[in-house]
Amino acid sequence: MQNQRRVFLKILAAAPLLACSSTSGAPATFGDVPAGSVSATKVGTLSVVPNAPAILARDGQGLYAMTITCPHQGCDVTPSGNELECPCHGSLFDDNGNVLQGPANTGLVHFAVSVDAAGAITVNGGSQVSASARTAV
Repeated sequence: MQNQRRVFLKILAAAPLLACSSTSGAPATFGDVPAGSVSATKVGTLSVVPNAPAILARDGQGLYAMTITCPHQGCDVTPSGNELECPCHGSLFDDNGNVLQGPANTGLVHFAVSVDAAGAITVNGGSQVSASARTAV
């Protein structure tokens, strides 16, 4: 009984670490996800896509999307002004997902974005693209 209690306490103590860790820090993959409309997505915005591990952004060249998964240990980054912060270990990324401050040493993965004739935006989580890829709007 004493040994079972000790194992339980070790697992309980490790739970907060497990909540933000992954084996590789690799972004989650997902399919096509609706991400709002072009008219509601202003230049300079960074917004988390509902129901997907992605952030939608827009700059002067167009729309782009990137993972919310920090490459360091897999925690979710959050927008803060025109930067993305990892609350677990302090990594900081610019609005294009490039590392500004570690411990992360690689940028955020980008995903393909499409816009239909009505202006509805879709993020394709199964299609990674370069960080410079933009969908013109």
